[in-house]
Amino acid sequence: MNTPMKRRPDAVSVILGLMATILALGGLWLSFGGTIEWSTLRIAAPLVLVLIGIIGLVAARPRS
Repeated sequence: MNTPMKRRPDAVSVILGLMATILALGGLWLSFGGTIEWSTLRIAAPLVLVLIGIIGLVAARPRS
């Protein structure tokens, strides 16, 4: 009896998709008249990048 293979998400696609989504949401925010607080962005941007990196590592790990 063959068991069906589980498909894993492509880690590069996940990371690039998250980055594109964040950029698109930022552009949408600015187009509707929102403003960017640069002091907040200096803290939030590295944290978001670390979070995206962790998601990429989890998506790329081998499954047993």
